[in-house]
Amino acid sequence: MTAAALAQPPDRIFVSTDLGGDPDDIQSLYRLLHYSDALAIEGIISSPGPGAENNAGKIRRWIREVHLDALRANGHPELLSEAAALALVRQGSTEPGAPGPGRATEGSRLLVERARADDPAGLGRPLWVQAWGSLTDVAQALHDAPDIAARIRLYSIGSSNTVADPAARDWLYDFLSTRAPELWWIENGVLPRRSSDTFRGVYQGGRQDGEWGNQEFVRRNIRGHGPAGEAFPLATSPRGALKEGDSPAMLYLLSPRFGGVGNLDDPTQPSWGGRFQRPDAARLPHYFIDLAPGEPEKCQETVSRWRVDFLSHWKARWSWYDRP
Repeated sequence: MTAAALAQPPDRIFVSTDLGGDPDDIQSLYRLLHYSDALAIEGIISSPGPGAENNAGKIRRWIREVHLDALRANGHPELLSEAAALALVRQGSTEPGAPGPGRATEGSRLLVERARADDPAGLGRPLWVQAWGSLTDVAQALHDAPDIAARIRLYSIGSSNTVADPAARDWLYDFLSTRAPELWWIENGVLPRRSSDTFRGVYQGGRQDGEWGNQEFVRRNIRGHGPAGEAFPLATSPRGALKEGDSPAMLYLLSPRFGGVGNLDDPTQPSWGGRFQRPDAARLPHYFIDLAPGEPEKCQETVSRWRVDFLSHWKARWSWYDRP
């Protein structure tokens, strides 16, 4: 990392993923672990999502495929070890639905625990909660421990994930509106599905020629970098390509550190992870949605404009698998 990036303590992050459906969640898991020097991962939980047969065992399997210890042995001991990454995994809900009594899971309980924990750096920073699938376990954690609302910052990938569990999302929005306006939430991909979907800019639009294309990037910059590169799966929609549909959530955190773009406290500013607006600033000052609902290309351009930047930075990290 650069000297400026090294000077910053890693951001605290907690991931809820529906890994088990489209392999793009696995692609985002690779990126998450490759940036575990800058992202202090405090939990990875298996949650419902569209078409997903989610279970924690699948997450553990793919953590092993990343070969973190090979990267550490190649001169990057600042990355998380495989054993440490595996220890962070918990099972969340296997069924969608609104939260309620008796519906807590290992995953939702871990989220409550980590949200209540003090910032290890002693800076009073929040826990960044990233929902790559449905909001099932996030809603359950807030149902069981509403006090954590002021201690987390939520960035959720909506669209199909919301369609897969509308009850959890609606409960969460009602909780925000009536009980916890202090909850900080970026909802990327408000319904109707595909009407905005800012997150799709990570694979649609931007520069797609040469090595920056969704298939060519894998062929030129991922394949050939050891067993991890050979195991890297391709998305099913778009078929046979790099997609990383959930990565904008973590790109939002990486953008100021590595790209010099963005302000973690202000989602209305440009960022690798997208640019957003407050739909009801007076009533809900910490709730943000897609910049231009109903204009998907305009929304997605707020991510795709940075395509070469966030891909070239990751490309360099893939070379870490090559022995010095």
